[in-house]
Amino acid sequence: MAKLAFYTCAILEESHGNPHSKGFIDRVPSMFESAEEAEGFVDHAGSRYLQTQDSPSGDPGASPRFTAEQREARIKDDSATTAASDGSEAATVSIWDDLESVYAFAYNGRHMEALKKRSEWFVNLEWPTYIAWWVEDGETPTREDPASQLEHLGDKGSTPHAFDFKAPFDAAGTPWKMHRSKIQERAKTVKAFDEDNPQNL
Repeated sequence: MAKLAFYTCAILEESHGNPHSKGFIDRVPSMFESAEEAEGFVDHAGSRYLQTQDSPSGDPGASPRFTAEQREARIKDDSATTAASDGSEAATVSIWDDLESVYAFAYNGRHMEALKKRSEWFVNLEWPTYIAWWVEDGETPTREDPASQLEHLGDKGSTPHAFDFKAPFDAAGTPWKMHRSKIQERAKTVKAFDEDNPQNL
């Protein structure tokens, strides 16, 4: 059965070690913990999924071309910070059973709380910041896969090859309407875990 790969990519206003980014960096471990406890979660890059699969191949520094374009533009800008030149990207790759599960996680609980604060930490981008696509069960995306998928979405919009929540597709390539009731059920699990395990910020 196919699984859903989900990639996010953003650029911090300041470098990872800068105090300005601390609010976001401090939240990362608890957001991963919340994801791991969410219904429909399979794994995320850097944890069990990649430890039990073949190591991902490709360029370890692979990133969407939009990232380089944004960085170059900021370097030319007198107001650009050190983050513009040191490539302070915040990117994640995770694997889920379905669209509803990752949607419920993304827009509820502590992850939603962080999303509401993203303007405090991240550069306002003109290109997509997330992408979803289907992979075969057990398939490990290469390092280049998420970058190329995000570029595909930015260039062509949602297609069965790569899509967003606004115009999703199922694993067969058919336009898909997410089940609201399933999202609500998944959201209950996310909220319950986050409420029972408050962040120590």
